[in-house]
Amino acid sequence: MTKIAFLGAGNMGQGMIRNFLRRGHEVTVYNRTLEKARQLEADGAKLARTPREAATGFDAVFSMLTNDEASRACWVGVDGVFAANLNPGTFVIECSTLSNPWVLELSRLAAARNLRFLDCPVAGRPDVAAAGQLNVFVGGNPQDVEAVRPLLDSISKKITHFGPVGTGNAFKLIYNVMGAIHVAALAEGMFACEAAGIDLAAAAEAFSIGATGSPHVVRHSGYMSRGTHENPVQFSGRSRVKDIGYGVAFIEGVGAQAVIGHAAQEVFRQMGDHDMSDLNDSELIDTLRIAHGHSRPK
Repeated sequence: MTKIAFLGAGNMGQGMIRNFLRRGHEVTVYNRTLEKARQLEADGAKLARTPREAATGFDAVFSMLTNDEASRACWVGVDGVFAANLNPGTFVIECSTLSNPWVLELSRLAAARNLRFLDCPVAGRPDVAAAGQLNVFVGGNPQDVEAVRPLLDSISKKITHFGPVGTGNAFKLIYNVMGAIHVAALAEGMFACEAAGIDLAAAAEAFSIGATGSPHVVRHSGYMSRGTHENPVQFSGRSRVKDIGYGVAFIEGVGAQAVIGHAAQEVFRQMGDHDMSDLNDSELIDTLRIAHGHSRPK
């Protein structure tokens, strides 16, 4: 049994936490809104009022948070993890999708405290997290990766170690930009089919089985053609804009090109223009309809 502190009990975090509990680990959870974590308490987790309280005396601290600001507050805030009494060698495992500069800064802060840092962003939606079938992208010392592999096995179907600290995050940012491009292109393609009088169910099938097919296309084309979307929201337009922003900044920062990434971000920003940014990314097609004077399906 490992004593785990877990920061963030959103849709993704809850699935990961439950899988740790099923494997017999002791888990203490911090969430900004404590009431949202009450069900986890019923499942066997303990709740903490602050990140500092959650992390004190634990073997590993996992984080699954929204953005840089939330991560920074939990790690270095007044009642953050780094204010806790952490044993030397404690694992600091950041699973959130964050900017690369902040991940590298966080790794330096951890190293200065003799803590072992891994960037371990994950790929998969909340249903995948609940099933323990996430893809984990790891950056860090090989010995540290092997030491935490049994923990990562609790939440994943595949662990890919990309290299030193920062490389797991770097890959995840590129990966998310590519995924967003798939969804943005699909929304535009499906809307174009509709405007041309093409049946959307037929279009969804043809896009999915043809060379245009990808897991994103297969999943999202069905929602777009049926006009029904996931409830509760699984991946919002707001999150897409945030992730693309971190991604294109990283890509251009290493001297590569992100022209299509910028275009995808502009497409998703239209969701905010129509007060739809907190809806599913698949509902982007409805934003395009509204933006071009069409009605949203009932």
